[in-house]
Amino acid sequence: MYKIADIQDYRQPVMPVSSMPAAWLNSVTEIIASRYHDEDSIQQLLLLVAENSGLNNVSIALPDSPSRFKAQYCSTGVSNGVYSFAVQHALCRQFESREWLVIKDGSERPESFEPFIDTLSQQDRCLLVPLVLRQSVLAVLVMDLRGARAEHIDLALVNFLGAQIAHMLATQVVPNFKTLYARPYQRVQADELSDIQSAIAKCSGNKTMAAKVLGLTPRQLRYRLSKLAGEC
Repeated sequence: MYKIADIQDYRQPVMPVSSMPAAWLNSVTEIIASRYHDEDSIQQLLLLVAENSGLNNVSIALPDSPSRFKAQYCSTGVSNGVYSFAVQHALCRQFESREWLVIKDGSERPESFEPFIDTLSQQDRCLLVPLVLRQSVLAVLVMDLRGARAEHIDLALVNFLGAQIAHMLATQVVPNFKTLYARPYQRVQADELSDIQSAIAKCSGNKTMAAKVLGLTPRQLRYRLSKLAGEC
């Protein structure tokens, strides 16, 4: 019978785990801990995405109208930038499908991209990452891959930072954060109208997106609006 000491000799040596957190993790912690103005914090997180992915041009696309989007935040400092037709087309698809998309050189058609299966290549010129909360797309991270070593981008890190941005975008629309999680149907409250109107305004008039952020279905939102308008 083998002695325990002999058996232990066959075990693989345990690699030491670094006690030092990655620099980006310290940066995220600092941004969240010192968070005061959401817009500034979102811009800082966006710059962190650009820095850690080695990209110059990373932006956040938000609805400007039901079928048009603008670059409200951008790592280059440009605000309310305009996207190309190919990117606009991809964004329209993405807000419905919630899938990652990539646009390749010489093509105007976006292709589905599986971040934990597929690998980026030098032929990819734009990566679109949905910023999702409660299974709803609040915005899209648009990453210009031209001139970059796309295959070395840490997509798990991009996904994590995108989730932090999604939470901050959500609290901009619903500051009290109460309605962002699944809830059963509730009776219409008299004081809901201002919150609903504020959410619609911050979603650039997109009622479908406002409904998702408020934790409602579009039908529930329409019912509440009609009910509250009748009581005014």
